[in-house]
Amino acid sequence: MSSSDPSTVHASRRDFVAQLGTGSLALVAAGCAAATGATPAATPAPAPTPTPAAAAASNRPGRSAPQLPIPSTSLDGPWDHSWLTRLASAKHKLVFDIGAYADGGGLYYARNYLNGMRDGWQETTPNVIAILGISGDAYPIVFNDAMWAKYKFGESSKTTDVRTGQLAVRNVWWQPLPTESMAEFGVNVLQERGAMVLFCNNVFRGVIRRVMASTQRPYAEVRAELKANMLPGVTVVPAIVAAMAMAQSSGAGYVYAGA
Repeated sequence: MSSSDPSTVHASRRDFVAQLGTGSLALVAAGCAAATGATPAATPAPAPTPTPAAAAASNRPGRSAPQLPIPSTSLDGPWDHSWLTRLASAKHKLVFDIGAYADGGGLYYARNYLNGMRDGWQETTPNVIAILGISGDAYPIVFNDAMWAKYKFGESSKTTDVRTGQLAVRNVWWQPLPTESMAEFGVNVLQERGAMVLFCNNVFRGVIRRVMASTQRPYAEVRAELKANMLPGVTVVPAIVAAMAMAQSSGAGYVYAGA
């Protein structure tokens, strides 16, 4: 993880790279060839540089995972909808759409919401609930240390462990130390303040397919392992967009807390 304040982390939607000068060089070469009678050699086009958006998309398992045959989504239930019951009783509720890892930035926004409600309006849990909707490349946030170590989530998310200075082999967002920069927005810290964590099943299936491709293990076995190694309190929902719609039907507001 970087040392920058996560509230300032903003991933560019698209890079526009101007390839100036290549055409001019080609025209000069053609002119020289005309003067000497030689045929100019073809100039190979430079390989395109992936934009940050394209690079991020490649790490979104719901979209880029290997297309291995897996069971229908209709067989992934039953679903736990008890979070909606709890949500209905809260006076103030806000969904944070965390669809990008962004160095844990979405968790920081939830912390700001909880602090603001506490400091400005003296409102706390159970009257105030933050709903953390995890999808996209933010998926490492919901898994425990064992899965981070086994499947190298620290490497794929480019997360540096503040305790070692090396790529993380543990979930740095779980049980941070009081002296660490994420001490106020670790997952367990937010849960203690009433936050709920929802994880998109479509993204979950993408993570499963990646593990299947690298280990040659069957879907049911991989799903069971990953499900058993999610952080306490994480609820898998059929689709995060559907869950957010249900939350909004229960009176929750919406904040885009992704890239």
